[in-house]
Amino acid sequence: MDSAKASAHSTSVLTKLSKGIVNFVKQPRLLFWLFIVLNLVPNFCLLFTEPLSGLGKTILILLPLGVYMVVFSLFKRAGLMQLILIPVLILHAFQLVLFYLFGESVIAVDMFLNLPTTNASEAGELLGNIWPSIIIVCVLYIPVIVLASIAVHHKVKRTAVFRKHMITWGIIFFIIGSGLVAFEKHRDNTYEVKTDIYPANVMYNLYYAGVKWNRSMNYPVTSKDFVYHATRDSVHQRREIYVLVIGEAGRAENWELWGYQRETNPLLKNEDNLVLYKDALTQSNTTHKSVPLILSAADACHYEYLYTHKSIVTAFKEAGFKTIFLSNQTPNRSFTDYFAAEADIHVNVRPQADGGLITVNKFDGEMLPLIQQYVDSLSENLFIVFHTYGSHFNYKERYPEEFAKFQPANATEVEYKNKDQLINAYDNSVLYTDYFLHSLIGILKNSGADATMIYSPDHGEDLLDDSRKRFLHASPIPTYYQIHIPFLMWFSENYIDARPEKYEVARYNSSAPISSNASIFHTLLNMAEIQTPYFDSTYSLVNPGFVRRPRMYLGDHDQPVNYYEVGLKKQDKEMILKRGMDYSIE
Repeated sequence: MDSAKASAHSTSVLTKLSKGIVNFVKQPRLLFWLFIVLNLVPNFCLLFTEPLSGLGKTILILLPLGVYMVVFSLFKRAGLMQLILIPVLILHAFQLVLFYLFGESVIAVDMFLNLPTTNASEAGELLGNIWPSIIIVCVLYIPVIVLASIAVHHKVKRTAVFRKHMITWGIIFFIIGSGLVAFEKHRDNTYEVKTDIYPANVMYNLYYAGVKWNRSMNYPVTSKDFVYHATRDSVHQRREIYVLVIGEAGRAENWELWGYQRETNPLLKNEDNLVLYKDALTQSNTTHKSVPLILSAADACHYEYLYTHKSIVTAFKEAGFKTIFLSNQTPNRSFTDYFAAEADIHVNVRPQADGGLITVNKFDGEMLPLIQQYVDSLSENLFIVFHTYGSHFNYKERYPEEFAKFQPANATEVEYKNKDQLINAYDNSVLYTDYFLHSLIGILKNSGADATMIYSPDHGEDLLDDSRKRFLHASPIPTYYQIHIPFLMWFSENYIDARPEKYEVARYNSSAPISSNASIFHTLLNMAEIQTPYFDSTYSLVNPGFVRRPRMYLGDHDQPVNYYEVGLKKQDKEMILKRGMDYSIE
């Protein structure tokens, strides 16, 4: 009996709730303003996150408000336009998740491009840590869709008089907003609707991402006839091996060799002939941008080269080297995949399942037996590229158990209370990278070849470092921790014996402020004494003619921006000065 009463009570409550929702929906004016306010939520957030002038803040609300008032008044049926604008709601949801992750800015081009270049395994690791933001956007926007659907189902209509008034006022607000845009643009000539007003800027970024993706997909066609015309000035008696190791999410701040208080480089710190570049910055905080720059003649000032030039792998092939590309990264249809395919030998040690959506975790060290095999079995001069997984989140999965030196390190949820555990896991991943590089150096030493190795991560990482509580990388505005990377070179004794001047110049330039992406291509060619019209000695760190330049960052729309004009915050500038890094613009 009690059960029946409870059931009847529940039914009664649901009936009342249903009637209440229907009655609410049947108030078209109230529904009209609810839709507009909820569509403006990201704009309200941007008022507090972006460095806008008072006029800029007024425009940010007034202009979209005018547009929404007109758009939501176009149809008689209340809710129909909101259903049509579901894709815009998805953009709003994405934008609010971005606020949760980084606390600022709008959805960048790079973030849209991360969608097709990220596999399900990586996405799962991230989504598991941003669930609060997902819940928020679901609570905020799913009811909007439900209410709009109910309104359409019940054929709720707005009066012609109301629609006419709203369209009139919407046009007035739009005209006023447009006038303010013209005034703001006169005051600040960089101000534009497509870059400064949400959601127009996000829609433009989505369009730009689509254009970039199509251009990259067409790369095999646009680069098919490219030739470096690479030759060598001289051939030495001993065999030569040149190695490039590309790290992942490696930040200088947690490397012992860069002054970190923990022993994260116990093996490398005892290696001879290491050259450390303490003031090295990456030109991008995203993998899909940074790695192609490392592997080609392109840099922040010459980004267009990517679409027509082949990689450094082809330059070494033309010069007579056997080329090898070993990867522990999942193929993602990016320039990196095209460049890897240029090699004579291309091996990916990370197996895939479910059509490439899921990957099986592998440690970087599993590439070492392969390279030992190739060094032993191949007699030619070698050029070898390693694309490692380094310190990519989830950090505790990047190293074998025997490297879990810093404990506890089992936390997987990105919360400030877990900061120490996350740092422990990250430091263990650096410890494993130390082992990997030390082991690779050992293989090169034992080969007896004239050998060099360059190690450079693609970008750094945030680890809840300061009051901003930032985590990961690829934020629209970078941080110090995302751009300061541990960049180093190693030279074998035989190489130094054959080319002592290059080793000495490398040491001399180690104090220079450098951009890693701009220097690696030219430095490797210079190390191997490869000549090509595309070689520029002023970028080579082993050339006496190396020129210090203003360091540039590759902006979201692929434009070069001076590092110190990309929006670095007070905390970033304090760390740059604390580490004694160059802070000059010219």
